[in-house]
Amino acid sequence: GVHEVWLKPSRPNLLQWCPLLAGPMAQRGALQLSRLARGKQIELPAFTKSRFARRWNMVDEDRVKWYNWNLACIGLTAVPLLWMYTVNYRTSEETQILIRTLNPTGTEKIKYDLKLYGS
Repeated sequence: GVHEVWLKPSRPNLLQWCPLLAGPMAQRGALQLSRLARGKQIELPAFTKSRFARRWNMVDEDRVKWYNWNLACIGLTAVPLLWMYTVNYRTSEETQILIRTLNPTGTEKIKYDLKLYGS
């Protein structure tokens, strides 16, 4: 049989198309950039000295907002609960006297007429 050999086409090399990239001009440009950067001083960042000396950042601000929101929710929940605890829910001053008079031992179940309450 006849064997055919397929050659893989080679990719064009970037240096073939632009010889300036490989030449001494490119190296001279890189050296000039490094000379410019040599004269500059890079300031070191100031790190904290202890774990108590921290910078204020967004996480701390969000944490304060979260705590304040929780306190407000607890306060708003406590207001109706405290009101329900302290309110006089009896219909009149004589309600307790009537219950004691009708059922002194507390054994009888007092039945109410539900039609009075609109049911």
